[in-house]
This record gives sequence, structure tokens and C-alpha cells, in this order.
Amino acid sequence: MIDLWWLSIPVIITLFLGLRKLNTTINNPLLKALTNPVFITITLIAILLVSFSLPYSQFASHSQLLSYLLEPAIVALALPLYQQFVHIRRNLLLIVGCCSLGIINATVVATLLSAAFNVSAQLAASVAALSVTTPITLLVTDSLGGIASLAAAMVIFIGLLGALFALLILRQVGIYNHQAQGVAIGTAFHAIGTAAALVEHPRIGAFASVAMALSALLTALIVPLLYPFLSQALL
Repeated sequence: MIDLWWLSIPVIITLFLGLRKLNTTINNPLLKALTNPVFITITLIAILLVSFSLPYSQFASHSQLLSYLLEPAIVALALPLYQQFVHIRRNLLLIVGCCSLGIINATVVATLLSAAFNVSAQLAASVAALSVTTPITLLVTDSLGGIASLAAAMVIFIGLLGALFALLILRQVGIYNHQAQGVAIGTAFHAIGTAAALVEHPRIGAFASVAMALSALLTALIVPLLYPFLSQALL
């Protein structure tokens, strides 16, 4: 069996930096979205592990250093927040309102789809709180009786979709305001979408950061109260 201690972190960093460099040279909006470095890096690593029958657990354990760096990376989001604080403070109540509406809408739509497809109560609970970062999703899903691992996988998938297509879709429907783009991305696509927003523009990233943080708090408050009512009415 191949020892991956020397391979995990170098492969991840090399792939990501190379793909990010490639991504910056692309001007076509659709092609730029499809070559998102986070998405392509994940895909290529998955192909590598499957093709060579490499154990994911070993690969993950030797790349644990990158996981530890996630926490200071989240703290680093304070910089664009500070730089854009005057704009955020002026619109804070509006941002809170938009985040609340986004969370309510996501929960209602998820419950309606669950009812339409007649899924089990456990599966319905697993998709009730997906518009928020993974740790909060795990806690809320567990409190609702859902499958936490499924919810976590869906959250990551949604984040990748946001990183790929969120800005492209927003611009296609005529939303060019950086503040509106940031709030929409932070509310719906959490950390992965916020990371893509930061690369695009500091103001988009700042508003996405504050929307992501507020959505985490609001989801923990709204979904446990809203979902039981919706499940009784619709499921």
C-alpha cells in the first residue's frame, strides 16, 4: 500500500494553486464557473484515489493540517468585514431580514419537495436546514431527527454549486449590486460560496461573510421552530 504522508498536502496545494492560476486567465463566465478551482481540485483528488485504489482515510489523516487551518481561515474573514463595516452597519437590519427570508424559504421549499416526493420523515428532516455552514447543519439536523451525515454531504454539494454558478446566475437575472450578490451567496451557499465571492470582489465577500454568520445564528433559531409546524401540516 502506498504511504500518502508525503503526497496529500503537496497534491492538494499544487492542484489548487495551478487551477486557480488557470481560472484567472479565463474570461468566458460559464467556463470560468465550470473551472472553479475548489470544485476541480475535489474532483481530481477523488478520481486519483479511486483510480489507484488509495484509502481515503489515510489521505485525509495526512492532510489534517489543512483542516486545522480552516478555523484561522474563517477568522481571516474579519478583514473584509472590517474594511466594509461602514456599508454593513448601514444595511444590517436589511441583511438580517434577507437572511431570515432566505432561511424560511429554503426550509419551506425543502419540506414541500419532501411532501411532493413522499419521502420519509427522517429524510425530510435531513434536508430542512441546508442553507448554513456544516457544523450548524449537523446540530440542527440531529435535533430534528434527521441523518446528519447526509445533511453534511448535501451542504458541501450546495456550497460547490454556489461557488460554480451563483454569480453567473445572479448576473443573468440582472443582479449586479455587490451587496445583494454577497448576501444571497452567504445565505444560500455558506463558506464555500463565500470563499468564491472573496476571490471575485472584496465587497461581495464581506457581505457574504456577514450573511453566512447571521444565517448560522438564524437557522439555529428559526428552523427548529418552523420545521415541526411545516412537517405536521405537509408531511
